[in-house]
Amino acid sequence: MGSTAGPRRSLSYAEARARVLAAASPLPTETLPLAACDCRALREAQRAPHALPPFRNSAMDGWAVRVVDLAGATAGHPARLRTAAVIAAGAGVPEPLAAGSAARIMTGAMVPANADAVVPLEEAPGSAADGTIAFVRPAPAGQHVRDAGADVAEGERLLAAGRTLSPHDLALLASLGIARIPVGRRPRAVVLSTGDELLAIEDALVPGRIRDSNSLQLALLLAEAGAEVVRSDRLPDDARAVAARLEAAQAEADVVISIGGVSMGDFDPVRDAIASMPWIELWRDGRLVFGLPGNPASVACVFEALVRPALRTMQGFAEIERVRIEALSAERIESRPGRTDFVRVTLERHAGDWWARPAGLQLSGHLAPQSRAHALLIVPAEAEALDPGDRAAALVLRWPEPA
Repeated sequence: MGSTAGPRRSLSYAEARARVLAAASPLPTETLPLAACDCRALREAQRAPHALPPFRNSAMDGWAVRVVDLAGATAGHPARLRTAAVIAAGAGVPEPLAAGSAARIMTGAMVPANADAVVPLEEAPGSAADGTIAFVRPAPAGQHVRDAGADVAEGERLLAAGRTLSPHDLALLASLGIARIPVGRRPRAVVLSTGDELLAIEDALVPGRIRDSNSLQLALLLAEAGAEVVRSDRLPDDARAVAARLEAAQAEADVVISIGGVSMGDFDPVRDAIASMPWIELWRDGRLVFGLPGNPASVACVFEALVRPALRTMQGFAEIERVRIEALSAERIESRPGRTDFVRVTLERHAGDWWARPAGLQLSGHLAPQSRAHALLIVPAEAEALDPGDRAAALVLRWPEPA
């Protein structure tokens, strides 16, 4: 957002991205229970307060034995050990295993001191009349025994700051007794969709009017990026109404996103409203205002290129973009010299390479190509076109489903 006075030049994609990210300050940290932290940004690295497993335990139901007692055992000359104890999971610390004895042990139970292997139950299923158990082969040291710290060592660094937390990360922390963790606060977002032509989704069609798909699309994209949509309003083509709503939004949102009304037409209320509101230029407390075009493809592409990285930065994520891959163009793709283009493409895997093909006509008002697309192929500003076989970066929106 530059000054509203005087002529403006169009920013390059790189310039616009740099300005947006420079303005996107990390929001405050909040400490939450693990159940509320899925897909959130971890704000402080986590280390293991103790080892995992915290004690030696059995990997299966069987017999805890001393390896030396089974040395030389065969089917013809089995090693016979007396039953010393039955050890259940959670039973506490068992007595040390004496020479010439075996302890029946359950999966997860603590392996007694002096025992250094577990023989599966099916290899020694029953006892003789004298109460001894016959073992018909030796057991290697450590067989079916999970050592303390084999999974995680005490003090080990587990998760780095900025990580996108997964259910598996949270399960790991839960196993270590870490119940609450610091994460980035979710940005509060207000969505303002402008246009006298817009109808609600459930409304019947009226000549000259269309249903508002952008509000739904943007709200879901915001939620997927980690933001919380606190309000979504549909506004008329009235600059004063838009200005009033923008003014009110600063009190309830970290991010305000308008849709439509930013071109050079006679009825573009967002453009006119912002021209009368110089305070927008002066926001320096972490709030951002994005004026998105009204066409649905433009909304989606600008969101991916600029808004989503800003939202991720505000939450403290280390990775602020979607997965980026290299793809080869499957056909000639025309571009506009001097402008970075984002082409909606489908992806196919051939001979170890990803091949990208336009998902339909690249018209900003067409929704179907966005629905079909797997990725946005980035055609750099210096390229007039991509020829078949040319390589370019692509932002993956979703992976192709298996054929």
